Amino acid sequence: MTAIYFPDGLSAPDIIPRLLERGVVVAGGLHKEIKDKYFRIGHMGISVTDASRQDLDKVRQTLQEVLKAAGHTKK
Repeated sequence: MTAIYFPDGLSAPDIIPRLLERGVVVAGGLHKEIKDKYFRIGHMGISVTDASRQDLDKVRQTLQEVLKAAGHTKK
């Protein structure tokens, strides 16, 4: 699992629904003190053992598209 902090100015409603619309399911944060500051990406089992599925590449590409659509620019 990978935990990723939301970029400054963005939050779960800006990112998670847009990922879901594109077929990428992620989970919100768990740690009580910072749960609204990050989200989690699971990458276990077949998603990493069968490279032909390209799951991780899809998540990376989709996350880049969603961040751009939400107004985030690289710094």
